[in-house]
Amino acid sequence: MMSQNKSDEFTVILREQGVQYVVDTAGQPVAVLLAVEEYEHYLDLMEDEADNQDAELAARLSAAAQSEEERLPFRAYIAEREATDDDIHG
Repeated sequence: MMSQNKSDEFTVILREQGVQYVVDTAGQPVAVLLAVEEYEHYLDLMEDEADNQDAELAARLSAAAQSEEERLPFRAYIAEREATDDDIHG
């Protein structure tokens, strides 16, 4: 079994090498290897893109932006909100 230090060394080596391409037998790039952090960022971008194409969400955001009513910041809303006596199920 590989030690944690050895695993960390490989991670550092891979990061230092930069972008890694997977090529086919003709040497043409067919894929890109990403670090886990880069892949998670990619997934976030894809989710944002999907949200941008959602017509209902776009209409709701547009309506909220045009509202004359000043909205409270989230922390202020939480501070003013009344507490409930509901049970918290864990």
